[in-house]
Amino acid sequence: MVALRFASLFLLSTSIAVLGANLPSDPAASNYLTSTPPSLGTWAETRLTAIIKASSAPTLNAAFDAFLAQDVKITLNNKPISRADYISERLSKGFTPSASINYTGSIAVPAVANSTQAGLVALFFRDHVSSTVESAMNLVIASGKVSIINQIALGL
Repeated sequence: MVALRFASLFLLSTSIAVLGANLPSDPAASNYLTSTPPSLGTWAETRLTAIIKASSAPTLNAAFDAFLAQDVKITLNNKPISRADYISERLSKGFTPSASINYTGSIAVPAVANSTQAGLVALFFRDHVSSTVESAMNLVIASGKVSIINQIALGL
């Protein structure tokens, strides 16, 4: 799990460096990394939980539509994957009334002023639908949807 968290923090810091290149260079810029609105991480956790706990294909599709932008860019275990294939991966697990997700940590970084993004979120979690999977997921949130996902998942 330590390696998984390190890899996710690395991906998040890389995302901040690349996607947040317009961070101010003055000393006050560190405030952007410390004043995290709780609603950003909660938003991501709530929507991901809806995906994991979906009880039917229509519910799952609605949950994905509420979470992912249509043109989302997804990397799963260092391989690009289409939105449709990402959804199919979850559909292939079926629906289990006992499906669960346990968040073991999160980091949220709000966007800077005048950015088109709402911010970046890193989630650490263990979910169980048909098997237990440990994941670290980095999200870029823009216009109320996830536009980029980088996920490392062990146990797929």
